[in-house]
Amino acid sequence: MSGHNAAKDLVNAGYDIADPGHQGTIGSPVIQGGVVSLVTAAAETRVLANPERAGLVITLGLQTDGGDAVVTAASAVNQTGNNTLTLADAGDEITLKSIRSGSSFVYRVASNDGVALSTV
Repeated sequence: MSGHNAAKDLVNAGYDIADPGHQGTIGSPVIQGGVVSLVTAAAETRVLANPERAGLVITLGLQTDGGDAVVTAASAVNQTGNNTLTLADAGDEITLKSIRSGSSFVYRVASNDGVALSTV
């Protein structure tokens, strides 16, 4: 990557974040945005770590539906206080953006298509 093309190269770069698998933690810590394509073989869980800075965008999508993928965020993802995201069908997706809230960084829902939100 040359200096004069750095911004273009970053925009075009693929930011696939590996699915950590059942009971794994997504981005510990999350230092860059990207897409997590979740694959389940049965009902499975994941944890979403808090972001390390503001301005990150992360999309969680259920690629292969072998059972629900239940993702528990380290902090609430909306003003309601929901911290549990359930992706039940292939194609369900949610995009989160990171912001500063008080002295911490948290995710907030930017878009949601089919993901059930609840509080644990």
